[in-house]
Amino acid sequence: MELSKAKQGIYSQLSRRKMRDRHGLFIAEGRKSIEDTIGSFEVEAIVSTNPESIPEEWGCRNVSFVVSQGQMGKISSLSTPSDILAVYRIPDGYYDNVPEPAPDKLYLLLDGVQDPGNLGTIIRTAHWFGIDRIYASKDTVDIFNPKTVQSTMGSLGRVEVVYCDLCRLLNDNPEIPVYGTLLNGDNIYEASLSASGFIIMGNEGKGISAPIRNMVTSPLLIPPYDSGNHSESLNVAVATAVVLSQFRGCLNGGLKWGGIGRDGAGWG
Repeated sequence: MELSKAKQGIYSQLSRRKMRDRHGLFIAEGRKSIEDTIGSFEVEAIVSTNPESIPEEWGCRNVSFVVSQGQMGKISSLSTPSDILAVYRIPDGYYDNVPEPAPDKLYLLLDGVQDPGNLGTIIRTAHWFGIDRIYASKDTVDIFNPKTVQSTMGSLGRVEVVYCDLCRLLNDNPEIPVYGTLLNGDNIYEASLSASGFIIMGNEGKGISAPIRNMVTSPLLIPPYDSGNHSESLNVAVATAVVLSQFRGCLNGGLKWGGIGRDGAGWG
């Protein structure tokens, strides 16, 4: 089927949060991204420049649309558009559902992460280390931002991201230990780490906000390898990978790797 001008107009606006919220839709671009998310979200449309490229097993022939390269360029948020993209429906009540954390599991908490690429990489990293839920402050970038979706490399449908009031979450679960990367924290390679808890990562420039920082019960530090010669900070997504690898490595008898530098994104 050919894509109508009305639908093309709607889909081309979905790079903006306001329009995603208005229409309840978001886009995943590229075959790999679609293959890894198609079972997790309701399909509104599959848009392609080549109808033969849409696999039968996706079961989307009745919602498949053919467009020209020029039309795809108007819909896509990529500088070099893929030949195929999926338009998904954002689940009803997605931003209102706040499931209770289990006291025996490990969770990431994101406090004001702003870069969509960082969020996508963090989701992908969480998936790698077996974190199946992330709690994010309401000022954290939207999970359905096209750059976030692209950066997750298909992990979007494997890790639940919940937007909520982090202070309330922590207050409601006082029995769960709260870890946070702070400049006055204990060396993460020497600290005693638990198999469960909240791990807080902060904003790229300001770190963990003051109200949340005051609720950290176990401050941690990623020390520089060379205290006299190191970069100013670590990217928040990189710091997240370092922290999660240490939690998972130590708790499973893994080696304690050397330090990799300070994370201004999570220590401020």
